[in-house]
Amino acid sequence: MLALAFVSLAAPAAGSSALAVVAPEIARTLGPVPSGATVIASALASDLPAPRGDELAVRLASLIAGQLGGAAHAYGRPEPLAAAQGLAAKGGALVYVQVEVSRGQLRVAADLYPRLSNAWDRLRLPLPSPRAHAFASAPIDAEVRTYLPPLGLQQIAVHKVKHELGEVLAAACGDLDGDGGNELVLVTRKSVVWGRVVSDKWIPTRAASWDALASRVPVPFRESLATAAIVPRRDGTGGDLFVGLTDRGGVAVSRDLLGHSPLLGLPVLADQASFCVRPNPSASSFDPGFIDCRSGKRETGDALSTRFDAVAATDLVGKDGGSRRIVASRDSNGMLRVRAGEESVTLEGVGAQVALGDLDEDGVVEVVSTTGSGEDGMVISSWRGRELAPRTRISAPGGVRALSVCPAEDAGVRALVAVVGSEVWIVR
Repeated sequence: MLALAFVSLAAPAAGSSALAVVAPEIARTLGPVPSGATVIASALASDLPAPRGDELAVRLASLIAGQLGGAAHAYGRPEPLAAAQGLAAKGGALVYVQVEVSRGQLRVAADLYPRLSNAWDRLRLPLPSPRAHAFASAPIDAEVRTYLPPLGLQQIAVHKVKHELGEVLAAACGDLDGDGGNELVLVTRKSVVWGRVVSDKWIPTRAASWDALASRVPVPFRESLATAAIVPRRDGTGGDLFVGLTDRGGVAVSRDLLGHSPLLGLPVLADQASFCVRPNPSASSFDPGFIDCRSGKRETGDALSTRFDAVAATDLVGKDGGSRRIVASRDSNGMLRVRAGEESVTLEGVGAQVALGDLDEDGVVEVVSTTGSGEDGMVISSWRGRELAPRTRISAPGGVRALSVCPAEDAGVRALVAVVGSEVWIVR
């Protein structure tokens, strides 16, 4: 077994909005910047209409200047590079920031240029090369969406594709290999497989048997449960993969599925971080609370005070960029509890699958749950105030085996993935 070193298991710093992630990463990667540097942004490049694109670019420049310190200051409007070098000539160095919104990601590159001390320096071609370069990316969220056209949940489209894996127990969606598109991980009792949706079929790319990843646990659940998480890397190089099965335990897995390292529980994703839950075979459920996947230490403030057999978590970003963790857990009686700090709401008669995510990026979380009785299906509700307001219902006669909310991709839309029998449903 290969020993792997993963860095994504810890919780992110407070405030995990896209802007709050990208600006510090740019400043950190650039390294030392001369005092009094001028930070100037390019005009926003976007694959979506951006009526407030200039405001977004200037906002990023201002945040980066604040992170750089040393009297760095931001210029008040976007400029092309040549104009930016002229504007910065009388001050210190230039930090030129190129801002892009593409395929649901906020992508930011920054270059540090030396001060051009005289007119000859400013006129010569080619211009001096940058002394440092930085790049960072993050999925767009409710704060970034305020600069872009709003989304809605009024019209739902379902795209159905076939898979041939048999009974799927868990799914995870995200950019695993760093190519900018989402991959889909499916977990069964026998294997872990990831691949892509191509036309009307899900095409496996990599697969590994559980026999190759982990030994059987001494006492399994009567009915196997599984989890999966793709945790995005902040440098834009894809994600780290964590999977778990109550028959085997939790495992951190390399993207080629050849390297693996054990975890102390089954992983649960909360957008920018992964935690673990500890199985309790005698109760056929999970013990209360999240734990650190490596140390086993109890994570504080997770709002999981009772045993549960289904769980989901998300770091919800509001329009103001503030972030709060929301956790949904279902007990064995079908009671779903959704909590954020001291706020909570409950829903009875819920099925065994649950997912959380801001599907329309309006700063309000959507709770996706399966039905516990009657006709099988999914209910999408928005948690506003003290109630879960149903938004839409999708019939699924084949029974929903797994749910996952994908990061934003084409057109900046977050898709919901549901595994229904021998099909994968992509709901947008």
